[in-house]
Amino acid sequence: MLQVGDRCEVRVRGATARRGIVSFKGETKFREGIWIGITYDLPVGKNDGAVAGERYFQCAEKHGGFVRPVDVETGDFPPLEDDMDEI
Repeated sequence: MLQVGDRCEVRVRGATARRGIVSFKGETKFREGIWIGITYDLPVGKNDGAVAGERYFQCAEKHGGFVRPVDVETGDFPPLEDDMDEI
């Protein structure tokens, strides 16, 4: 069962796997149903934990995102390295 604070990997069809921490779980004002808010390890998100002026959690700009529970797997997922560090 997903819990806030869990390490996770997000796999959405058509996108590269991303890793982070579950920062929100619940209903939102932007769309019906249960959503999982993720604080990503890298700046691959679309927000900072707020959508349409409503704050659901706090994180750095472009480190936040919302996905459906089916797209999230929790576990011992170490942070992915930023390939830019090697250039």
